[in-house]
Amino acid sequence: MPLKKLRGIYLTELFKELDIFSPFTVLIRLIFAVLAGFFIGLDRERHSQPAGLRTHMVISLGACLMMLLSIFIPIEFIQKGFSSDPARMAAQVITGIGFLGAGAIFRFGFNVKGLTTAASIWTTSGIGLCFGAGYYILGSMSAVFLIIILYVFDKFEDKIIERRNWRIITVDFDSKNLTGSDIFSVVKDFGIAVNQPSIIENIERKTTEVIISCRIEEDFQIKELFNRIKSLGNIRSVKIG
Repeated sequence: MPLKKLRGIYLTELFKELDIFSPFTVLIRLIFAVLAGFFIGLDRERHSQPAGLRTHMVISLGACLMMLLSIFIPIEFIQKGFSSDPARMAAQVITGIGFLGAGAIFRFGFNVKGLTTAASIWTTSGIGLCFGAGYYILGSMSAVFLIIILYVFDKFEDKIIERRNWRIITVDFDSKNLTGSDIFSVVKDFGIAVNQPSIIENIERKTTEVIISCRIEEDFQIKELFNRIKSLGNIRSVKIG
């Protein structure tokens, strides 16, 4: 058997031998969950997906927290002689808070906002359940990780990952003297990457409508782009939303 495989098996068995209630075991599991969310979220962030780095990290942390809680509660409370299962009500809280968090998600233009807020609301409910069940170490560790993700990685996204907002540029012009390529050239001159362009031509009116989906930096001077497009002449309307 290859040495790498043996090492992998040994490492897995080593983790299995650790006390499941040990703070070290809890910390290791939370760290692995956060790291998994980090790498997956980083990839989604680079591909300009609405659910990005922090959202994936918070959800992964929350899922790990809920799993640990669902393991701990039956083991401990059954050993203490409880005839009912207190985890049943906790499960309803997790589901109910999920619907509450969904209310924080909304669409702003072409952007989706509130995904991280919704994920943090859901994870915070799990932290509250931990303290309610008496798992102070698990709750405290999770709270610290959540705060680090929300505050530290927000700055990380600003510095490492290029922050841009989705915009839709719609230009309506006379087809006689202009083409869609003229509009694309102006947009590209401003360093804007053209993504998913579409052209609609009205033969009767002899007009063309160009619709461009793109990402524009938050501090971009949209007025300058407006003026450049209008200077082409024969422009009927320009809309950037």
